[in-house]
Amino acid sequence: MRSVGDSMDGASEVARLRAENDRLIALLESHGIYWQASQPKNHEVREPEPSRMSTAEKVALFRRLFRGRTDVYPIRWEAKTSGKSGYSPACANEWRAGVCEKPRIKCGDCSNRVLIPLSDVVIYDHLAGACCGQEDQGHASEVPNQPA
Repeated sequence: MRSVGDSMDGASEVARLRAENDRLIALLESHGIYWQASQPKNHEVREPEPSRMSTAEKVALFRRLFRGRTDVYPIRWEAKTSGKSGYSPACANEWRAGVCEKPRIKCGDCSNRVLIPLSDVVIYDHLAGACCGQEDQGHASEVPNQPA
């Protein structure tokens, strides 16, 4: 714990360190050793340059930087009632009346499951902040390279 007297001890410590610095500087100079105190650099703040890449080039860059499976991509979901969240493969038939039998049948056990491949449109929507064309769904993500 610090006491009220510590602030005085701190001030004397600063004075002691400054005296030591002066002594060391004098020692360097007496031996002809060049030294110079570092000066704070004046960094010029620049506005970021607008990207000159086209939308297609940005999508291609994203694909190069974030490689993964292209036969499927995950969608993030969050249950409003329980607060649980996770990722599920994007399915063309999800919640489609008469086809999707969620929540009675799990997606992994569904015979009507049609996985959606990763496309430039999906990546563009992800980068633009759209939720894969489905407002109630989460963000697209990458599936790491794994055997299908």
